Amino acid sequence: MAVAFANAAAFAADDSPLRIRNIAPASGIYGEPRALGGDVLASGYELTFDTEVANNFTSNASGSTLAFFDGETTYLTYGFRQAIAERFEWGIELPWVVQDGGYFDHSIQDFHSIFGFPNNGRREAKLNKIDYFVSDKNKVYVDFQDPKNGWGDARVSGGYQLIRTPERSLAVRALVKLPTGDVDKLTGSDGTDFATWVDYTDRDLLARWRVSLTAAVGVIVLGDGELLPQDQNRFAGWGHFGLSYPLADALTLKGQLDYHGQLIDTSVEQLGGAALQGAFGVSWQVTPRFWSDLAMVEDLTSGSTSDVMLQLLLGTKF
Repeated sequence: MAVAFANAAAFAADDSPLRIRNIAPASGIYGEPRALGGDVLASGYELTFDTEVANNFTSNASGSTLAFFDGETTYLTYGFRQAIAERFEWGIELPWVVQDGGYFDHSIQDFHSIFGFPNNGRREAKLNKIDYFVSDKNKVYVDFQDPKNGWGDARVSGGYQLIRTPERSLAVRALVKLPTGDVDKLTGSDGTDFATWVDYTDRDLLARWRVSLTAAVGVIVLGDGELLPQDQNRFAGWGHFGLSYPLADALTLKGQLDYHGQLIDTSVEQLGGAALQGAFGVSWQVTPRFWSDLAMVEDLTSGSTSDVMLQLLLGTKF
């Protein structure tokens, strides 16, 4: 039994999901959680620095509502998690948010052209410029053509281990997003959000192919945000499904789908529409305590997420 547990633990050492969420300009300001897998920290603490860059070129209008986003959104997130008692952990995320013209417009245009994807007017727009605008019923909520930056909404989380065996693990988690950002700069929603969910990891179901499975489901409870407040929903569903495969002792291939429901009740999907993202990446266990995730995230729905998001996460455990 001890040998079996050791083998399972070695296989499961890097089967946690890629820690992504939708950071499109009008969706990233809300309390969507990140899937973390079914294991809470058993001891010690974890430090992470997460860089996420999302390129945006999208617009839509319906009735009196108009949204236009041309630019890049960058989240630089400092994370901390700590085991505080048997089966319990807590954590905090502090994001610094940058809205600017970015650097990837030309590369994305070429990528779309090579693979036959539509550029939807990108060729006619100026490269690496920012223009964010949101209005509804003759009220302007967002309007800037110069870079903006500032602290985003802080996130405090907790987790409790329900099940932990060599084959599978299950945790229940909760998160509170605090209004430390600024809706005028799209660094926060000016509201307090709450999310709760269950995270599951299964190492047995697909073990013959050396594949681990992760899944999560939960609900986001939205506070009184200030972006189209009269249309904001109070609840939104959230879910995750992922697979991981060890390419080598220190390298794991990961793919996943992440979903959240509609955040703002409008037909302009760019303003908090229901979103499905597909992520593909690798985790590199550089040392027993230090790892790195590299991921590319693609929009699988129309307009509600960024065209493409790139992530580099650096983490260490003590």
